Amino acid sequence: MENSTKKRIQLKEDHIKYLSELPESGMGYQIVDITLKNGQQLNKRVVLNSQFLLLENSENIDPDFIEKVDLGKK
Repeated sequence: MENSTKKRIQLKEDHIKYLSELPESGMGYQIVDITLKNGQQLNKRVVLNSQFLLLENSENIDPDFIEKVDLGKK
């Protein structure tokens, strides 16, 4: 999992709590699907330690704009 060109944002506390109760996809990370408040879907994204969403350096997402976080579909 290469993340040298990624930045990370901290998820809101309710999303962290939800993810912390779900299984990891691998050691210390989860693959998730994100739904933004405008309906946009971001699929197969990496969250580290149930709290840090990895983004491309060109992406800007405000954690308050995240509506829902779910484990990614296999």
